[in-house]
Amino acid sequence: MRRIVLLAWLAVTYPFPAFSQQSMRAVGLTKISLPDPAYIGMPIWMEVESPIGYRIHYPSSTTPNDFDCYEVAVKRHGQLVSPRIAFVEARTGSACGWLGVADIADSKLPIHLQYPLTEPDTYMVRFTRRKYQPGQGMQIAEQSDWVPLELRRAPPGILEAWLTKELAIVHGAPQGHLLGEVLPALLASRDPRVLRTMIDTSYDGNPMVSQYAANSLRLFEVERVRNQLLPILRGRGPNDALDWFFSSDVDLVLPIARQIVADSLPYLRSQVPSTAEAAAHVLVILRDPHFGLSTDTVSRIADALTGDVDFIISQRNDKAAWWIANFLGQARPAMGRELLWKLVAAGLSTEQSLSCITWFHDPSDLPGLARIAKQYDSSDPYGYKHSSFVMELQTEYGAVARPYLRDILASSKQVWVRTAAAKALVLMDDRAGWQFFVGVLKQRSFYRGEMVQWLRDAFPAIRNADDAEMRNFLESKATCARAE
Repeated sequence: MRRIVLLAWLAVTYPFPAFSQQSMRAVGLTKISLPDPAYIGMPIWMEVESPIGYRIHYPSSTTPNDFDCYEVAVKRHGQLVSPRIAFVEARTGSACGWLGVADIADSKLPIHLQYPLTEPDTYMVRFTRRKYQPGQGMQIAEQSDWVPLELRRAPPGILEAWLTKELAIVHGAPQGHLLGEVLPALLASRDPRVLRTMIDTSYDGNPMVSQYAANSLRLFEVERVRNQLLPILRGRGPNDALDWFFSSDVDLVLPIARQIVADSLPYLRSQVPSTAEAAAHVLVILRDPHFGLSTDTVSRIADALTGDVDFIISQRNDKAAWWIANFLGQARPAMGRELLWKLVAAGLSTEQSLSCITWFHDPSDLPGLARIAKQYDSSDPYGYKHSSFVMELQTEYGAVARPYLRDILASSKQVWVRTAAAKALVLMDDRAGWQFFVGVLKQRSFYRGEMVQWLRDAFPAIRNADDAEMRNFLESKATCARAE
């Protein structure tokens, strides 16, 4: 009895802190270990031991400092240090992402990529893994205690010896070792040789390696990147990884956009197809007004892209043709339609070229587009490739496309071409389209579920309808719809 009274008195006098819903849920205690000693300018790998044996795989993506649902927090003097990249709460899914490459880093993270720790001191580090919970978003699945990290200046000679050794093993290292060990370790340093290595590695034949290297350029001082990048572009030409990097980092590119164009133009006629494609890619990207090019430079890009169509055809360069087709469809130059039909006749980037032809809204193209849509392609028996431009006949031409869509629906032997034509006709309130969907409900074909879902999305009135209600809806629409 005395114990009960004593506990009651303690509860009133010294109330316990309220437990949050998060703290009441079981959270595993992760063990982490950090290098000792840890040196400024050298890699700091955090090794993670999960209480449930969960394996961490790094990298999560081709962005070096993206740890996906793994969160690393660092404190200095009791204050949280801001990371280079924030934890992304919006991600969903039961598992953390990774590239699926064999032999990448296992259960360790290069925390120097998120925290450029440049001052010797004692820091505190904590690891958190989050997991998506339906209806609750990303919740903590496991977490470590705060662990001290003693960061020091490297003794003379150690930094250079480490860097020389790491740089020597870049070339020839297996893909997984490059992505999971060598490149992230080197990115602890801002030495000009590391920057040069990352630019060179952006030319690697493996797209994940090249994209990782190109995306790492954001970790370096921007003016140094520009100064090293331009001579390499001039000597080697552009590559796809750098092109995608340019498209996502306008601030870096703006002051040198004109030089990039000048250095890339000669490579549009490169005998190496991948280089010619990369040149077309970067020229299409940089003509966007965001990059602030002069009218004269934009005209030079247009002249080069239209003038080299025959070269791209002779090279059978499908990837370069895709970029040129997009340019022709977006810019719609005087000879654009004729050049796109040239690409179609050559069998290059056919799907994209046909779509881009519709962007010109020229009714004289409709007979040719319908003829192609009705042709049976044995290499694509279901008609995936042509279905996208068939839908565009309605959006780009409107009512003038109606008879051609009816002809395609009646004549095509390819499932997805016919369903695309039917969808377009339904959106035009055409009887032939409605009747097609009535038939789909009756016949219960393999694509029935996909078509029913499209109807539910397109018409809110039947979003929750059963089969009978949906059939009544479709038959009513067919009765009232335009038939001529």
